[in-house]
Amino acid sequence: MVKAKQASIAISGLRVRTTILSDGERCPILRDGTGLPLFDPTVWSATKYRQASAGTMEQALRGAMFIHLFCWRHGIDLTQRINDGAFFDLGELDALIADAFKPLESLRDRAVSPSHAAPKAPRERRVNHYLVSIKRKLPRATKVRVLNPITVVIRIYYGTEYMRWLGARQKSRLMSNARGVDDTFLRAHEYGLALVETIEYIRERAPTPVEDDRTSLNTEQLAWLLVVTDPQALENPWQVLFVRLRNWVIVRWLHGTGMRIGELLGLRVRDFNQQKAYLEIKRRHDDRSDPRLREPNAKTLERLAPLDEVLADLGEQYLKARNKIEAARKHDFLFVSQDGKPLSDSAITEMFATLRLKHPSVGPVTAHVLRHQWNEDFSSYADAIGLNREEEARERCWLMGWVPGSRMAASYLRRKTKAKADEHVRNMQHRLMMHGSRIHKLMQDIELSTRDLAQERSYLSEMNSAS
Repeated sequence: MVKAKQASIAISGLRVRTTILSDGERCPILRDGTGLPLFDPTVWSATKYRQASAGTMEQALRGAMFIHLFCWRHGIDLTQRINDGAFFDLGELDALIADAFKPLESLRDRAVSPSHAAPKAPRERRVNHYLVSIKRKLPRATKVRVLNPITVVIRIYYGTEYMRWLGARQKSRLMSNARGVDDTFLRAHEYGLALVETIEYIRERAPTPVEDDRTSLNTEQLAWLLVVTDPQALENPWQVLFVRLRNWVIVRWLHGTGMRIGELLGLRVRDFNQQKAYLEIKRRHDDRSDPRLREPNAKTLERLAPLDEVLADLGEQYLKARNKIEAARKHDFLFVSQDGKPLSDSAITEMFATLRLKHPSVGPVTAHVLRHQWNEDFSSYADAIGLNREEEARERCWLMGWVPGSRMAASYLRRKTKAKADEHVRNMQHRLMMHGSRIHKLMQDIELSTRDLAQERSYLSEMNSAS
């Protein structure tokens, strides 16, 4: 009983923790509630994803963690199922899909089966309870939070990849332990088919994110954002002048360049070229000098992000304020907190959360929304100056750090085409309605003519009958 309880605590307490190695490498590890690494997820992530970024490795481990939490919640022995090749039955597969939409914290409780549900109270007690307080008997509406479809897709993808790896390992064991050639291929083939069928069933039921469903701000929301983040604004939600200036520069640079939050936080002082007015975005994965556990990184290609005179001047003002902080002068990370330490991505997330809370008029603003906003603005500007589709895609790829011919550039072009098509069809509908009075008059004339013709036929029919 004690061992079972300890095992339950260990699994329910699964966490992905990142360790910084001596060479600066960020190494995420899936640990149980006692702090011990889980063997299989550790081997799987290290062999398959170590060459990728720490963020990718962490996403993969979260997928494996989801599979382990699901099995723990529903009383499934994952090791035994993998060994036997009897992965999940139909009901378990549907439960897995349902759990994939739930926030992680809600998966840390055991699923209650009907056989373990609390027994009903005696009838008299239930009636008395009802008479004492009708309000208590009324059902309460509960708001169930579900994950973003993209998050669900990522969770399911890495979870099934982990299952594929476990199954491939067991399949190789079956091959090596089989006694005869026929037995070897038959068992391995059947095992492989069952594994593929299970994975396909799960993935086919994953949500399909809408490709063009990207959030940006409308004109009024953007105006409010620029008003309330101005350091001189009375509505500015921050009290410290340095924080006001820093956040103002962050908002203006994100809006003006479309860079990612990892690219912004990875900037060094030397990356800000004040004379030529540009930012040099570099890839510095596993930087030993970066003290942040979650190291911000550029996901895209290295490039130069140009700044206009106003944005460059804002950067110079911020740099002067930054250099007055003693701790900030000991390193060259550009954006820092009040105590001079390199700014974290959680601080940026909190900054935008504060803006949305204090000023709902700014809309659903986040760092990534401003990246989408930049792309929307660039599409409008490309139309205004007459860029053709090829030139627009080529320049967008360069400015966003995408490889030439990137699907992301094509995606924004499709979004632009859809917006234009919607506008054109609305204009067409409006033009049709402009002629509505004439069409309506013709319809009335046709109806009158038809009615007169029907009356005439009826009269002739009556005359024929009388004769």
